[in-house]
Amino acid sequence: MTTTTQIRTGGTIVAGLPFPEFRHIAVQPMTGACGCEISGVDLREPLSDSVLEEVMQAFNHFGVIVFRHQDITPEQHKAFSRYFGELTELPQAPTYGNHEDMQEVRREADEPDSVVPSFETFHVDSPFLPRPPKCIIMRALDVPRFGGDTAFSNAYLVYEDLSDAMKELLEGLQVVYSGKHIWANNEKLPPERRLRLRDHHQFTEDQLESAHPVVRVNPETGRKGLFATTSYFQRFVGWSQEESRVLLDHLQGLFQRLHYHCRVKWEKDTLIVWDNRFTLHRGVHDYANERRHLIRTTVIGERPIGPKD
Repeated sequence: MTTTTQIRTGGTIVAGLPFPEFRHIAVQPMTGACGCEISGVDLREPLSDSVLEEVMQAFNHFGVIVFRHQDITPEQHKAFSRYFGELTELPQAPTYGNHEDMQEVRREADEPDSVVPSFETFHVDSPFLPRPPKCIIMRALDVPRFGGDTAFSNAYLVYEDLSDAMKELLEGLQVVYSGKHIWANNEKLPPERRLRLRDHHQFTEDQLESAHPVVRVNPETGRKGLFATTSYFQRFVGWSQEESRVLLDHLQGLFQRLHYHCRVKWEKDTLIVWDNRFTLHRGVHDYANERRHLIRTTVIGERPIGPKD
């Protein structure tokens, strides 16, 4: 088995960059594209400055960080989440119990797939907000005996593999996302096909639609990633619907390529943090007649920054 030390000293490129050095946590990459498992950290306790610095380094490098065997309370979950930033609500996501600043993703064994939003392609959460989420911190309370994984795709690598001409085109574009019609569209569906959505929120109409750069820049590292997804997509600014769809379908297809992916198998008390700005994700709905219950916090992000901003 390859150890972290062997990976580090071997000069390996992982997630598109040289493997960082970690002295206070154990880090095992999941694939060459993105994602790592971190061990030696107990999230029931406050993190020391040295451990926190390396956790953040792993988050920025891998985009997806996984902690196993974290039997924590909701308050401990929120305390850890606040290391990443301010917690925020989402207009459409059902809240968890009495915790307005936590959401749940739940499907009972006897419920259809449709109660949980099912994006069959990779997506980011709530891109229609003026400040879409920076990251999601999700923990498993109950998992299927099989299936129900979450897969991720690295938006940095997708962008970096584009031709120079395509990069030039995309860096001048903005994309419009809208969440205004989520509830009206849901009501049009037969009751057995409706999503489990939040029934009230404090967001204004203006906050449910935004135009953002197609190429985002990480304000901390300067690295660029592709911010184009079918979820809540309306059009590219200045393009027709038909033109927009052709380009979007091409870009969305790139995220499906396996060499950009990692895939996380949920276990009870597994906790995942993923960068909602520079990774796309999707659940795998292959757990018929099994219960799956995940809870999460959402950290508010910055207003997306483009290369020409």
